Amino acid sequence: MLVGCASTPPPTSELNAAQSAVAQARAARAADHAPVEFGFAEEKLQTAKQALDQRQNDRARSAAEQAQVDAELALAKSKAADARARVKEKTEANARLRRELLGDNQ
Repeated sequence: MLVGCASTPPPTSELNAAQSAVAQARAARAADHAPVEFGFAEEKLQTAKQALDQRQNDRARSAAEQAQVDAELALAKSKAADARARVKEKTEANARLRRELLGDNQ
């Protein structure tokens, strides 16, 4: 019995999508806001690249797809953290304005 993935085409598009998702997550500072998920994404992307080098195309495809999902989750968590920070800033600014308008300088 032969074991291998010679008949399965290389997962080029999946690998490209995973790399793009990891890059987007990195740009959104996911390493700061979602370090676990971002770390998983990077690890799985590395696994996908190694599997591709070893011509294990099914394993590479699976790892690339998992890396993309983890990167997308890390990106979403990073965007949510940024949004929470902006809401907090606006809430504090509104409170300051309210105190100024009402003459209450606490």
